[in-house]
Amino acid sequence: MAPSVLPGANDHEKLQALAQLTYKEQAVWFLNAFWDTLEKEGETLWNYVIVNAELDLENHEEGCGLDEMKAHVFLEKFDETLTVREMRAKLRSTGAIGEAERPKTVPLTHFLLYKYAVDWHTLTDETRQGSNKEEMAKAEKMLEEVAAAVKQSESKAATARKALAEAQSAENAAKERESEAVASENAAKQREAEAKSAAEEAKKREAQAFEDANAAKDREADAKAAQAELEAALAEVK
Repeated sequence: MAPSVLPGANDHEKLQALAQLTYKEQAVWFLNAFWDTLEKEGETLWNYVIVNAELDLENHEEGCGLDEMKAHVFLEKFDETLTVREMRAKLRSTGAIGEAERPKTVPLTHFLLYKYAVDWHTLTDETRQGSNKEEMAKAEKMLEEVAAAVKQSESKAATARKALAEAQSAENAAKERESEAVASENAAKQREAEAKSAAEEAKKREAQAFEDANAAKDREADAKAAQAELEAALAEVK
């Protein structure tokens, strides 16, 4: 559960301490501090927590801030057009970040302060946390319920993606089999056409051979007739 007290001698030190809490704890503290106006933002804040944890490859959900490169990826995921530099400049103008302060990471708290344009002094006011434990527990419970709903949604989405992938795989396999069947049919038609062509060519060669045989017979008959005439002529001479 998120703490109800922040260490520090002043609001600025308390804000720095808040920025060292986990992403979830920062979100719970923030939501509880502005419960009256941001009660309906629970799901949105939890999405921020999830994405921060996903991008934080070293600490995951136990992390508290992203490096600038990952912070820009985070901003892009939520269609935020500002840069980390612009966000820090705004926070410096309010005193949330000191002029000489050079944070190495971007805690979720800094983004939330910029996103919702709330007073950071109010955020560090512990009376908005410890004096109303019931509301604080309610805020954390809301985030837990949102987390459960998100996980359920992700599970359903994963199941749907798996079913879609299996359907696409089956469709692709069917298309491949159909393509193979078409290819086999085309190959069979090609072989049939080649066989018909070969048969026609064989018939032509057979007809030509028959014609050549008849011509040979005619020449042979002519030769025999000529020979008979020659022999008859020779007999007359004798």
